[in-house]
Parts: sequence; structure tokens; C-alpha cells
Amino acid sequence: MRNTVPRLSLKQMVADTLLMCTAFFVTAMIGNAWPFRIIVSLCFLMAMVELFVSAYYAFEDRKHCDVIFCTIMMVVLLMAIVLLYTVKLTKEQYLLWMGVAMASDAFGLIFGRLFGTRRAFFSKNISPNKTYAGYIGEFLGSAMAGLIVITILRMPLTNASTLYVYTGFVACVIGDLLGSAAKRELYIKDSDEFMKELPIIGKMEIFVRSRHGFLDCFDSASVALIYFAIITMGCL
Repeated sequence: MRNTVPRLSLKQMVADTLLMCTAFFVTAMIGNAWPFRIIVSLCFLMAMVELFVSAYYAFEDRKHCDVIFCTIMMVVLLMAIVLLYTVKLTKEQYLLWMGVAMASDAFGLIFGRLFGTRRAFFSKNISPNKTYAGYIGEFLGSAMAGLIVITILRMPLTNASTLYVYTGFVACVIGDLLGSAAKRELYIKDSDEFMKELPIIGKMEIFVRSRHGFLDCFDSASVALIYFAIITMGCL
């Protein structure tokens, strides 16, 4: 792995997450969720750009490298973009999807930093710093966020929404590990490593500075969207 700059403080990470959640909430409630779709699809697209640029530099450095997980992650992100415009979800459902995904990521980071001592054996070869406490935080955060969104927006307790609230963190974990595997095979630590010096695009990275890249911030959300879309269509 390449060296990287020190991560921001936990307080700053929480503040950035709350700011991002507020932006998503406002855009989802305006214009029948169209602004939300556009913004999130741009975030997914930026994650794809980060992967492409990282893979380019990886090949330039070593002339050859495996890109199996990188390719899978690119396909997942592309599928998520397509689903944003093809699957008919309400703005409340969009908020439930993103709320669970963002809370899963945030609480995983918080619990991992505060209580993480034992590293999870099943992810040590992909992301060695993942701990059992972090995964517990992901479950608690996603479940709590899902119930809050359902309560505040007075959403009906459908089979799909209930299933997603309590199992959506699994999709988030898979997305997070897939993103970590893609970065590991490219020998990078943070997905924005090669992006900061690029004009215009580099300036956009400030919006996800606490996660060090759009991929780090939206790998979980992309898999969670695919999972949510599947169970929503299956429960219709």
C-alpha cells in the first residue's frame, strides 16, 4: 500500500457525514427525487473515475496488475447508476436506502475507532483494520437509521423496508470489502490518492475528504442500492 495522509479526526468525520446526509435529504425531498438521482449518480460516476485513474497509474508503475475486483466494482457502480433511473422508487425509499448505507458506514467507523480491538478473521486478507466492533456498529447504525427514517417520514412497514432495515448492513459490508479488495489489488490505500492534483476533479474530493475518496464513501451504497432494488421489486 502507498503512504497516505493522516485521516481526519473522528469529530470531523461525523460532521462531514451529517453534512452529506443533510444534502441528500434536501435533494431527495425536492422535485420528486430527480436532484437526488442526479447528485448520487455523479458520486457513483466519480467513484468509477477514481478506479479508472488508479488502475491507469497501477499499470504505468508495474506494467501489469490484476484488476478482477476493480472490474467487479466498476460493474457494480455502473449497475447502481442504471438502477437509479430505471427502478421506480419513491423519494422516501431513496432516503431509506441512503440513510441505512450512510449510517452503516459512519457507525462502522465510529465503533471501530472507539471499541475496535479484535480484528475480524474473515476480512483480514482484504481489509486488516476491520474489527468486530466495527461490524457491530454497522448493524446498529443501519438499523437505527432505517427505523428513524421510517418513523419520521411515516413510511408503511412493508416486507421490503423491514427486511432492508435489518439486513441492509450485510450489503454495505460486502460493498465495503469489495471496494477494499479493488484498492488492495491496485496497491493504493485511499481511492482519491491520484485525484487530488487533477484540475476540477481534484477540487471535488473536498466533499468526501473524511473518507478519502468517492469510492471509499459510496462502495457500500452501490451494493446496498442493488440489494434494496432487488428486494423491493421482489416484494411488490
